[in-house]
Amino acid sequence: MPNFKKLAKGYQQNATLALQELVHCQSVYDDKTIAKDAPYGAGVKKALDYVAKLGKDYGFKVDGCDGHATEISFGEEGKLVGIYAHADVVPVSGKWDLPPFGAQIKGPQMFGRGTSDDKGPLIAALFAVKLLKDNGLIKGYRVRLVAGGDEERGSSCLDYYFHNLKKPDSDYGFTPDADFPLIYAEKGIVGGQLVKLVDLSPIVAIDGGIVRNAVCDKILVTLPNDAKFVEAFKAAKIDGEALDCGEIMVVTFKGKSAHGSTPEKGINAAAIAFDFIGSFYKNDYLRSLATIVKDPNGVSFNGKEISPELGLTTYNYGIVNYTGKVLKISLDFRYGETADPKADLAALETASKMNLTVLSEVKPLLFSKKSPLVATLMKSYKHMTHKFFDKPLAIGGGTYAKEAKNCVAYGSAFKGHDGSIHSPNEYIYLEDFYNQIAIYADAIYRLGHIKA
Repeated sequence: MPNFKKLAKGYQQNATLALQELVHCQSVYDDKTIAKDAPYGAGVKKALDYVAKLGKDYGFKVDGCDGHATEISFGEEGKLVGIYAHADVVPVSGKWDLPPFGAQIKGPQMFGRGTSDDKGPLIAALFAVKLLKDNGLIKGYRVRLVAGGDEERGSSCLDYYFHNLKKPDSDYGFTPDADFPLIYAEKGIVGGQLVKLVDLSPIVAIDGGIVRNAVCDKILVTLPNDAKFVEAFKAAKIDGEALDCGEIMVVTFKGKSAHGSTPEKGINAAAIAFDFIGSFYKNDYLRSLATIVKDPNGVSFNGKEISPELGLTTYNYGIVNYTGKVLKISLDFRYGETADPKADLAALETASKMNLTVLSEVKPLLFSKKSPLVATLMKSYKHMTHKFFDKPLAIGGGTYAKEAKNCVAYGSAFKGHDGSIHSPNEYIYLEDFYNQIAIYADAIYRLGHIKA
């Protein structure tokens, strides 16, 4: 076997610069700048175009995929090894200590939106493929790296890639968008919208959250100006503020963001708001909603289930809006292989007294740990890290592995270095980034040489 750790050292500097340039691209979905060649807006297009430029500069075949993704490929015959990463990022929220798109290096880390999710792993995979190509190590197999533009909103990019463009499935593939050593199982995910026509007087309006798959970390509630409310709000020492706007006041409640797959790691600002306002105005319905929204597993309405492989159900309420007596709450529901999602969601509807519209659903993913794909990637990981006792993982997150056949999530986060994805001060350790290049080069090489 080639010494990939030694070979990867020669690519570290250029890979760091490339990652910084990609992080500078504010690749958040923007419906205001959508165009024929930019289906996800100007920022995402800029990021995909930059990846395409790198591919062309390094001598790869590049396909722009009608603006939905950038495909970089090399090799003419043999098994097809696919790597699926994404260039889009979630919007910036919360308080950052450094500019979110600055890609600044401080000590051993680089900070910025996308450094860990998923631009760092994308660039690491790109330089892994470049390393293989430069050293004549792509022989008898083909490699295809796909950078998608809409993973954070449901992966329409890969849907377009496979179904509209009719791109072939890989023989073996991975997405560097989760945790090492490897993800063999992923929860099913339901994206939905809870709606109710209700009079929440004296509330005038509510606006909170940014995306469905992140915990709502800030919510604004518009109310008639009320000195007694402000006094109680300050006495409760709630994180937030009440802004006097004349006849009305805008009250901000702050929580803590977290990924939608792990809502227990966050603090939902909507739950805080519903609880405080419901108690102050003696609104039992709001207090009941507070109980539901702050419950990440569905215990409060008998919606909790535990599956042998994938564990607990999770419920995240990411976006809350109330205007014109219409209350809307977004839902990100994740469940294991033995759960009954229909029964769980019916229980939620009954408890919340809201109607649920299902907007999207992907079923759980479950690979055999003995499959050639899983076995080969685990062998590569153990060979490169010497962590011989680490075992494949099951997670609540959803990755491109659900969109691409013969694919699992492989890295990129190492244990203890979660990167603060979807949260302020997202980061990547540069040492981890450099190790990813070597690990992915080794993994791609091994996948290309599987004898079937």
